[in-house]
Amino acid sequence: MMFHMSMQITLISGSAQENSRTLALLNHIKGLLEKRDVQVVIWDLYERPLPIVMPEYHDNPIETPDKTVQEFNLLVQNSDAIVLGTPLYHGSYSGILKNALDNLGADAFKNKPVGLVSVAGGMPSVQALEHLRSVVRTLYGYGLQTQIGTSKEDYVFLNTTLAVKNPEVKQRSMRFVEELFVLTSLLIHKKRFTQI
Repeated sequence: MMFHMSMQITLISGSAQENSRTLALLNHIKGLLEKRDVQVVIWDLYERPLPIVMPEYHDNPIETPDKTVQEFNLLVQNSDAIVLGTPLYHGSYSGILKNALDNLGADAFKNKPVGLVSVAGGMPSVQALEHLRSVVRTLYGYGLQTQIGTSKEDYVFLNTTLAVKNPEVKQRSMRFVEELFVLTSLLIHKKRFTQI
């Protein structure tokens, strides 16, 4: 890039399964981002689920008494971009991811690029991604043009850890990360320029 800047991107894993393919894909993306000196945080909803949303804090979720919800909101707020990962559940994205998003404020993704990735049990499917794209737009985020839809056959166990094995998925992940990095850089630059 023509300008250097610090960048933090949060990856949210919406799988309710331990050592999931969704998390494996996000870890692969994390590695590609870290090669660009991006600070990456993964919030795994299997490890750290959020409580059922409390409607009384809908307008200002940071005021909730729940410390996990407060931390989640601050993390999203302080991130320059977000990646949402989900398995395909009943033709859409997972319930725990929906609940996590419900715990955010109405403009939580304002001026943030948001990347979308998913894993299906059978053939790759874009259903979950298309449903998420509407949510991202509602939360004022910029959905990336490039998205990643995978199937369970795209992964392999390395010892006891799942990893991406499909070369086409790896290639698309590089394209995904390139778009995410460039768009995030431009928006950070624009924000800093307008604050001068």
